Amino acid sequence: MTKVHQRLISILEEFLEEKSMLNRAFLAGRLHVSTKTIQKDIKLLNDILEENGAKVESQRGTGYELEIIKKKKFEDFCVSLFQKQTEKIPTSYEERIAYILQRVLMTEGYVKLSELAEEMYVSKSTVNLIMKDVTDICGRYKLQIEKRPYYGIRIVGEEFNIRSCLSQYGLPRYDHTPFHEQFEQTETYLSLPHISLIRSIILKYIEGGTIYLSDIEIDNLVIHIAIALKRCQSQHYMKGLHAEQSELIIKKEYTIAKQILGDLEKALKFSFPEEEVLYVTMHLLSTAVTTRNRYENIEELLGKDIYAFMQHILFKVAEERNLIFYYDEELLFGFGIHLKTLLNRLKYKLNTRNPLLAEVKKNYPYAFEIAVLVGDIIGEYTGESIPESEIGYIAIHFGGAMSRLQEQNQKKRCLLVCATGQGSAQLLKYKILSQFRDKLEIVGITGYYQLKVEDLYKEKIDCIISTIHIPSGLPVPVIKVNSIFDDKEIKSIGQRLFTHVNTSVQPYIKEDLIFLNYSASTKEDVIQFLCEKAAEKRYVPENFYASVMERENTSPTAVGNSVAIPHPMQLLSEETFLMFCTLEKAVDWGDKKVQVIILFSVKRNNNEDLQRLYDFLYDIMSSQTTIEKLTQTEVIEDFQEILLSF
Repeated sequence: MTKVHQRLISILEEFLEEKSMLNRAFLAGRLHVSTKTIQKDIKLLNDILEENGAKVESQRGTGYELEIIKKKKFEDFCVSLFQKQTEKIPTSYEERIAYILQRVLMTEGYVKLSELAEEMYVSKSTVNLIMKDVTDICGRYKLQIEKRPYYGIRIVGEEFNIRSCLSQYGLPRYDHTPFHEQFEQTETYLSLPHISLIRSIILKYIEGGTIYLSDIEIDNLVIHIAIALKRCQSQHYMKGLHAEQSELIIKKEYTIAKQILGDLEKALKFSFPEEEVLYVTMHLLSTAVTTRNRYENIEELLGKDIYAFMQHILFKVAEERNLIFYYDEELLFGFGIHLKTLLNRLKYKLNTRNPLLAEVKKNYPYAFEIAVLVGDIIGEYTGESIPESEIGYIAIHFGGAMSRLQEQNQKKRCLLVCATGQGSAQLLKYKILSQFRDKLEIVGITGYYQLKVEDLYKEKIDCIISTIHIPSGLPVPVIKVNSIFDDKEIKSIGQRLFTHVNTSVQPYIKEDLIFLNYSASTKEDVIQFLCEKAAEKRYVPENFYASVMERENTSPTAVGNSVAIPHPMQLLSEETFLMFCTLEKAVDWGDKKVQVIILFSVKRNNNEDLQRLYDFLYDIMSSQTTIEKLTQTEVIEDFQEILLSF
C-alpha cells in the first residue's frame, strides 16, 4: 500500500472542508507546490482511497471531486488516518534540510540525490538547491560531504560532531510541547530508540535529589543519550575522550552518568563502552546542577573563579548600561548556574537548542540586547563564539532581573562625594533631597580619597553623586554635578537615575530619516544604504556600519512580523536617532522575511533613551495591523502619523 504522507493528508482535508470541486491551481497554491506535483499526489491519494471506500474523480477542464463510495469504510479510514498522522514528509525548507541531514548521517554508505527527491516528493533541482545549505551546516560541525559518481553522497567526520549535528537537526522540536509528548505522538524522521525508558531513568535520579534539571534540559539529555544508543547499536562509538579521562572521572557527574547508563544496560542487555560514560558525563556537566540548599552561599556553589567572573560581567553591565544587578540574589543564583554550565558547554564543544529563542527576541528585545553584551564579554573571556541559543537563555535571566528592578519601589542608595568640606557638602545634600527625597537616600558623605570599592558593595550603593571628576572603573554610576545645584543638575540626576522622566520618542521620528518602498535584494544592501544616509547627516562615526554588521552577525535582528531592528554593537553616535525603511519586496533576514526596517542608534552614555526606544519598538513590532499599514503607506507624512499614534 502507498504510504500516507503529510501532503496527501492535507489534500484530503481540503476536499473534506470544501465539499466541492477543486482545481489543480487552487490545491497547488494552498500547499505551496507545483500543479505537476498535485497531479502526482492525486494519483497516489487515489491508490489509497480506492482501498478505503472513496476515490478522486478528475473532470477535464474543471478540476477534482471527491466521491465517497462506501461511507462507513471511508469514515473509519479517516478517523484512523487523522489520529495517527502516519508519516510526516517534510514540506518546509527547514524540514527538508533536517530530513537530508538525518537521512544521510544515519545511512551506512551513500545516498543518491534522486532518492532524496523521491522520498520528499520534490524535484532533483530542489534537492540541489537545498544541498547548498546542507553543505554550510556540515561545515559548521566540521563535517564533509563526499560525492561519488553513480553512488551519491555521504557525510563523514568525527563521531562527536556527527552526534552534535544530529541533536540539532535530526528531530523536529516544537516550542510549546514537551519533547517526549511530541515523540510519542509523531513518527519523526530520525527514529530514536527507547525514549520513554531513557526519560524514566533520568527522572529517577532527579526525583531522588541527585541532580536538578529543567524540563528543556531533561529533553536535551534524553535526546543525546538516545542518539548515543542508536549510534552504538550501529557500531559507531565515541573516540578521543580518553585524553581528558582523568579530569572527568573525578567529577560527581561521572558517577551519575555511570549509574544512568548502567540502568539502561540492565534494561536493554546492552553494554556501553567507557567512552560513552565520559560522553554523558560531559553533557551532565553542561546541564546538571545540585540543588541550591546544599550550599551555604552562591560563591561556594559556583566556585571562586566563576563567581568572580560573574561579578565582572555584572560590573560591565552596570558600566555599559547603568543597570545594577549586584544585589539580585535570584539573578546571581539563576544566571550563575547558567554561566557555570555554559562554560562547560563551550569547553566540551556541546550545543543546546533554545525553543524560546524567537519569542525572547520578539517580546524582550532590551533584555536580549543586554544578553548580547553579556555574550560578548563571555566570548572575550573564553575565546569562543557564543551561539544565539545561549544568548536567548541569558536574556531570560536578565529579563527577569530587569522586571524585578522595575518593580522595586525602594529609594536608590546614593553616596555623596564632595571636595569642598562638610558645610557645602551638607548644603548640597539638602538641595538634592529637596528634589528627590521620595526617590533617593543619601547614605553618607565622603571625600574622593576615602572612596573604597568594597564599601560600595557593603553599603549596597546604587550610585555616586560627585562634585569632582572620578575616573571610570567603579561598579556603580557616577553623576558629576556642580556645587551650585541648579535646574540643569536636577535634570541630569533625573535622566541618569529615573528612566521614566520622559517616555516620548516623537523628537526622533524625522521626515528626512524615513525611506519608503526602497528596492533591495539583501539585508546587507538595506543596512549599507541606511548607514550611508546616517553618515550623510553626520549622525555617526566611521565605524558605525562595521558595528551594525558585528551586531547582526552575533544574532540577526529580525524579530518577526516582517520587522528587523538593526543597530550598532555599542552606543556610538553623538545623537539618538531612528531611521525607518520599507521595502518593495521582503528580503531574507536570517531565517525570516523582512519588509520593515527600523535602524536606530542611541547617544553615548544615554541608556534611558535605549530603554525608551525598545519600549516603543516593542509596541510597533507587536502590532500586525500597524506593520501592514506601514508597508502599504506611500506618503511620508502618513507614515509619521501612524508612528506617532503610539
